[in-house]
Order: sequence, then C-alpha cells, then structure tokens
Amino acid sequence: MKKIALGAGAAVVVAFTAGSGSAGAISDSSKLSIGKGVSIQANAWECNLWAKACDWKTSTKVYKGKHRQKMKWVKNVAQITGRGGSVSVGSGGTGVSGSGSAGTHSFEWTNYNDWMSDLAGQARSGYLSLVWGIETCSYASTGHKGLGIKGTASACAG
Repeated sequence: MKKIALGAGAAVVVAFTAGSGSAGAISDSSKLSIGKGVSIQANAWECNLWAKACDWKTSTKVYKGKHRQKMKWVKNVAQITGRGGSVSVGSGGTGVSGSGSAGTHSFEWTNYNDWMSDLAGQARSGYLSLVWGIETCSYASTGHKGLGIKGTASACAG
C-alpha cells in the first residue's frame, strides 16, 4: 500500500509541475528604481520537479545602472510555503534568523555595507505527506541614509 501511495504521490507531483513548461528551476524577479539611478532587485528560485526535497534560493541585489551599489544595509526575507501539505524548511548561514509553522517558513538576513543579501535552503515533505510543490518568495529592502534613498521589491516563484 505504501508503494502505491508513493507512486500516486509522485505522479501527482509530476502532473502538477509538468505544465509549467520548464524542466529546470522555476524563478521570478522584479527590479524597481528607488531613486538617484539606484534600483533594487528581488529574485526567487526553486526546483521544478521534486518528490521529497526541493532546493530554493532568494536574493536581494542593489545596482546603480549596471554596476553594484553598496548600501548601508540590504535585507532579504525568504518565505517558503508548502502546497498541499506540510514541509520542513532549512536554511544555512551565519546570521540567518528564521521561523515558521507546518506550512509556511520565513528566513531573513540583513547584510551591512554591501550590495546584496542571499538566502538558500531546502524544503522537505514529511514521510507520508503529499506536497504538490512550494512557493518561494523574496522580499527585498534596502536603505542608505547618506544617499537619502530606501526601497523595497518582491518576487515569488511557484
């Protein structure tokens, strides 16, 4: 019975994600001008097909034109939500804080005096949990008092 349930679950995952049109990662990105030629970009990536585990990554980047722009602080908040079941979500890295419930987990990291803030981890479904997929969102924010600018952007994949 367990083999049949797992096989049916895998078929549902494949059927659900096969319509996305890409065998690689699912991603989203948004870039917004925040003033004085500076823009903030939020990026979110996650795996396309998965049965028990899915890698995810989010990032915040700040540019002046096409060049990297150092800011006083750059913050990235990653929010990962399981679809159709509960997931456990992990993120590595020093200075990363996180919280979550059975379905939604959030992680954040603020980088000081730099141009970017990245987070990455893995979502895993429970032993008998049928998870159709995850939604990975990146909430980006930055500020620079000396330049007199601050701004936000967001992107959601999945």
